[in-house]
Amino acid sequence: MAEKQNVEDPRPMETAGEHLPKGKDETAPARQEVTVSFLLTKEDYADYCVAAVNRRIMLREKMTIRLLGVLAILCGFLFAWLWKGNGWVFGWTACLELIGLVMLIWYDWILPTYVRASACGYMDRHREELTSRTFIFTPSGFSYTNSGCSMELPYDMLYGALETSRVFIFYMGAERSVYLPKRAVPEEDCREIRAMLEKALQEKFDQEGAR
Repeated sequence: MAEKQNVEDPRPMETAGEHLPKGKDETAPARQEVTVSFLLTKEDYADYCVAAVNRRIMLREKMTIRLLGVLAILCGFLFAWLWKGNGWVFGWTACLELIGLVMLIWYDWILPTYVRASACGYMDRHREELTSRTFIFTPSGFSYTNSGCSMELPYDMLYGALETSRVFIFYMGAERSVYLPKRAVPEEDCREIRAMLEKALQEKFDQEGAR
């Protein structure tokens, strides 16, 4: 009887997972352009004004005013306890506590409310400024167009940029800026714009409660 011989299979051995469907490429390159068009509203302008005012206020200044407010309230309670029953002292301590309360909420509520009301009032009187606007972002810079002007600006010419929970602000100088309301930008586009700014501006890109 003939001896049985081992014959190798000429077909190459299939590797594990060779025929499995390929998953989504997680290293897909970032988009090269993001376009955002929108019609400006007075609420957009109010958000911009509030963010711009907050940026000018130093953290040390905020903390100092709040600390003075706490001290004023504590002193008011202390004086009211030391001179109980004295109506004249009670009136002064009540005023002191009220001043302390105003100082505590000044930057968080009173000032933003005043700025927002003023901005909305301005736009009610100048409704012709509520125009359509377009931003086009690329990795090297952005272009900005409205009914009155059009410009292109590389990121290295920006004085700085700010992102808050409601708006992007691009500073071309200490007192000159343009802004993009985030309500007009899809979340995916926000991430793309943020990534471009972080890469191009680095420490010149500030974020305040943005995420």
